[in-house]
Amino acid sequence: MRQTNLRIEANKRASEVLIVGGSAAGLFAAYLLAREGRSVRLFDANDVQHTVSRTLITTSRLTDVLGFFPQEAVVNEINEIEIFSRQRSVTIPMRQADLVVERAAIVRLLANKALKAGVEIRGGCKFLNLDPAEGGVTVTIHDTHRDRVEKFKTTTLIGADGTFSRVARIADRNGHETTPILQAIVKLADGARPKTTQVWFQPEDTPYFYWLIPESQKRAAVGFIAEEGNRARRKLTQFLSRRGMEPVEMQAARIPAYTHTTRPWRRMAGADIYLVGDAASQVKVTTVGGLVTGLRGARAAADAILQRRDYLKELRPLRGELSLHLLVRTILNRFHSADYDRLLDLLNEKTIRLLGFYNRDQAARMLFRVILAQPRLLKFAGSLFRGIWQK
Repeated sequence: MRQTNLRIEANKRASEVLIVGGSAAGLFAAYLLAREGRSVRLFDANDVQHTVSRTLITTSRLTDVLGFFPQEAVVNEINEIEIFSRQRSVTIPMRQADLVVERAAIVRLLANKALKAGVEIRGGCKFLNLDPAEGGVTVTIHDTHRDRVEKFKTTTLIGADGTFSRVARIADRNGHETTPILQAIVKLADGARPKTTQVWFQPEDTPYFYWLIPESQKRAAVGFIAEEGNRARRKLTQFLSRRGMEPVEMQAARIPAYTHTTRPWRRMAGADIYLVGDAASQVKVTTVGGLVTGLRGARAAADAILQRRDYLKELRPLRGELSLHLLVRTILNRFHSADYDRLLDLLNEKTIRLLGFYNRDQAARMLFRVILAQPRLLKFAGSLFRGIWQK
């Protein structure tokens, strides 16, 4: 590895914003900053234009956060969700369709916007270290294309390098918990409904749920929040077999789990270090969805930098939502099959309509309205929550 010292150049560009990680959140932050005239340089260990292909389901809030409809990334729109417990089922028509998007297409879209706004994107650049320096921090990068080490000084660094963020580990040193997911790509049977997402609550297999998300009229992703090792694959295979589905492809990943201890910002040697997206665990722990929340984190970081505001204050609405999801997840983790049966029994016509009117990225508003419409839900949840405190 050839050593190259770029400290002179780095000192001249200390006001430049450096971003580590070409995730959707990192690219969105880069685009927002460059659009307002800031000099931005983004490093990614891989080529952001060749991100691994995988679909995600997200709410219509995606368009609101981005400020535009990501047409080229949308592969399907979901109009209803069907929920199953052991002995009950409920169908919820949705006022605004969920979007099934191609992750790689979202990244390419945001990368192109960032490039047009003036961001310098450097692929094949692995983040090595972060060190205090006079009036800022020094970021050390290994450029694998040129096989050399480069150093850059900055007063503003954004860590957007995903679930296993090295920036987060160095800046925070606490790390965060992760949750494994496993899903299979399956062929949809003739007569299947390509506009309907299905969810099965089976707490004997997982405290979360199984899902079926149609990617098109012909294929769908079926998966669950898994446990470690071969048991997860065996459970998913059995679930598919019981429903006459055969996996075409298996996909596995780890998702960060949001907790109250996550530190998304740190001051080091006169430099501000921001964490966004999966690097900051900005993920809803009820559904492990993180695209919209990660983009909201990126926008909050960009606003804090541009307006010289407190990032933690900018994050308050998002952290409030994520904390509510954490509370709901704490309650749901205590559910047995009979509890899910009872929960679905309590959903009357008005609550079903409200669940379809609001989306998962409006959790506080949704829960407030639903509980007003069916107060027995609060009593039901309260009985379970009391059990948590009595343990």
